[in-house]
Amino acid sequence: MYTLNNTFSVTDLRQKTTKVLKEVKDTGFAYLLNRSKTEAALVDIDYLTALQEAYEDQIDIKEYKETIGLKRIPFDQYLKKRSKK
Repeated sequence: MYTLNNTFSVTDLRQKTTKVLKEVKDTGFAYLLNRSKTEAALVDIDYLTALQEAYEDQIDIKEYKETIGLKRIPFDQYLKKRSKK
């Protein structure tokens, strides 16, 4: 949702960096406009970190589900097979 409070132009970012960053810290995000078009969003670092961790967790879960059914052999048996080649 766009509001005047959390929408800034690139010029605003250049000239009022502290104000833009304060808004991001207070609301969690801000939109950046370039020539009246939304080009980017700034997000609070804590939110970004949480989002990255959640994404990594989802990747780990997906990889686990893909590999859980694979046939496994003890490491010493694997080494014996490798040495025979």
